[in-house]
Amino acid sequence: MFNRISFSKVTIVVLSVILFSCYTQGIDGERRDRYHITQKEIRSVPQAETAWEVLEFLRPNLLTRDRRRHVGFTDGMEALVYINGARAGYKNRLHTIPAMDIVEIKYLDSIEAGGQYGFSSGGGVFLITMD
Repeated sequence: MFNRISFSKVTIVVLSVILFSCYTQGIDGERRDRYHITQKEIRSVPQAETAWEVLEFLRPNLLTRDRRRHVGFTDGMEALVYINGARAGYKNRLHTIPAMDIVEIKYLDSIEAGGQYGFSSGGGVFLITMD
């Protein structure tokens, strides 16, 4: 009896820790989306001059997601960049986009991007909205 009660208490504690660790907070304790960067977040990093630097400061894991393996590609596929709905090139293009002009950055993972933008977007897509 004692072991069952202890086990269930431990299970509840462990599950609680896991659930709360998945919750991420941004500026001012607001909940943030790991694939969406708002203008408010971008403005919170005044030292970032380009979209690349914004991502390095706020969501560095998004810059390496396209290196994951995809079927038929040993090194993965390079992520695409779209600016205001128009294709602007590949991930390196983020180095040339001024941070002060960005309204938001959204990232679509390979599955979602493939469904919307086709096979060539297997590395994911960065959707940049600018003023």
